[in-house]
Amino acid sequence: AAQARHRTPPQPAMARDLYEVLGAERDASPEQLKKAYRKMAVKHHPDKNPDDREAAEARFKEIAEAFNILSDPEKRQIYDRFGMAGLEAGSGSGGGGDSGGTGFATVDPHELFAQFFQGFGQGGAFGARFMGGNPFGDFVHPRSFPNSRGGAGARNHFGRVLPRVVKIELVCSLEELFTGTTKRMKVRRRNLSSESESSRPSSTVLEIHIKPGWKANTRITFRGAGDEVAPGEFQDVMFVLTEKKHERFTREGSNLWTRHKVSLKEALTGFHFEFKHLDGSNVSVDVDHVVRPGSRKVIAGRGMPSSKRPNQCGDLVVEFEVDFPERLDDNQKQALRATL
Repeated sequence: AAQARHRTPPQPAMARDLYEVLGAERDASPEQLKKAYRKMAVKHHPDKNPDDREAAEARFKEIAEAFNILSDPEKRQIYDRFGMAGLEAGSGSGGGGDSGGTGFATVDPHELFAQFFQGFGQGGAFGARFMGGNPFGDFVHPRSFPNSRGGAGARNHFGRVLPRVVKIELVCSLEELFTGTTKRMKVRRRNLSSESESSRPSSTVLEIHIKPGWKANTRITFRGAGDEVAPGEFQDVMFVLTEKKHERFTREGSNLWTRHKVSLKEALTGFHFEFKHLDGSNVSVDVDHVVRPGSRKVIAGRGMPSSKRPNQCGDLVVEFEVDFPERLDDNQKQALRATL
């Protein structure tokens, strides 16, 4: 008689505790989970373990799946209460996609890794703040960099070009661009050696002196203030100025524009009004002539200062909007006919 064959049930792909996989505590914060993933993913990446690539690939995938679950608050809550069985039960059995034996869709470990390290100042899917996106300092060679500091940068073993310059948006109000100001920006940067071995701190405060009259897209570069992408090679940090929208003024070159609404009576008989300028001073406007809709009054020398010619300023242009009444009674119409 034929002997009955016993099938060994398939073992779940994620048999280990997920926190143990990441080397994180069960009460770890989201930021601590990111740091744990970064450390473990770099350590077990197949490209860093060429002698045992197959085992590293399996471990690398396990780390990615653990982070994919624990970084999702809803999945993490289910896992903390019911373990992997809870996630499998919650996913149903008819869903599509590769489940990796866990009953829920898995993540591509290499895609997750690339997203996580996609660059400083860009945030990425997980808010990564590692400048330049190079997780393996020893995979970048100084000779890969062109002699010019404006070059594209080096390539790592993934074929990705590491940025030579890291661009960061610097938002300024119109008041700050009118008067000038100093901004202090704390920048985190990565050293190839540990901070205890490096004389360069992992963060620094950069001072940006905004000159009166600077325009949007003005660029301020700090040489070598970014990540160390190869021994003795550092990224530049470039701040790109953007102008915050103002509730009253619009800037066109060195000129400032503003709008002022007047009644029909004021438009016909003249008027006076005042408003605050960007530096807090009063601007007084007198009009003693008829104002048509869209007409303008130019106040010379009260616009934006010139950053290249400190003693010169643009003009302040006031454009008028006439508020016509919705209706006039017979007496008003008669009075207007008699007057006009």
